Amino acid sequence: MADQEWQFTEFAAPNGPQDAATFLNEPFRQGRGEASMTLRNNGSAGLIYFEPGSLGEETSPSWLIAEFPSAQDAANFLNAAPRQGSGEASVTLRNNGSAGLLYLEPGSLGTETSPSWLTAEFPSAQDAANFLNADPRQGPGEASVTPRSNGSVGLLYLEAGSLGGSTQQAWLTTEFPTAQDAVNFLNASPRQGAGEASAFVRNDGSAVVFYLEPGSA
Repeated sequence: MADQEWQFTEFAAPNGPQDAATFLNEPFRQGRGEASMTLRNNGSAGLIYFEPGSLGEETSPSWLIAEFPSAQDAANFLNAAPRQGSGEASVTLRNNGSAGLLYLEPGSLGTETSPSWLTAEFPSAQDAANFLNADPRQGPGEASVTPRSNGSVGLLYLEAGSLGGSTQQAWLTTEFPTAQDAVNFLNASPRQGAGEASAFVRNDGSAVVFYLEPGSA
């Protein structure tokens, strides 16, 4: 949708994640790749989303929240039928090993077994971006990234990626002093479209964005 813009909203503890999911399920509802959420330890949530959402007043699929003791447990859940596809999962992989998950239910992959959700750890944001740009490359909605305060990065991604050996778009990472600076960047031409941005908004208000360049919107 040409009139869509990236926006940012905070949801307070202790029910931030659920309040954010409720918000995403209200008309005009966000669809695949139109929501990237940070689910924090303190119960708050930061949400970068496309407005207006493409689902309009539909009631299915629905955004839901789940917590898992490990990143692998979250990946196993996403790979269970009905499986989530591109743009249907946004994860926060925390320092303590737990994972908070925002996902669309039912997933669009049904009982298919490929592609598969996998997790990986990297020492830096650039290492994660390099991985996403390696063949077979991940496309829109196929990566959800958690950049941590110690510089490491947790990654949830779909394998095999849909971009293959294409070099038309590349994953990049940028730091921003505020979430508003991040959404301003995403709304600047060439704009990122649905699934082309994975954002992490820290407790101090700063943000890290992984994004596909050039954007398609």
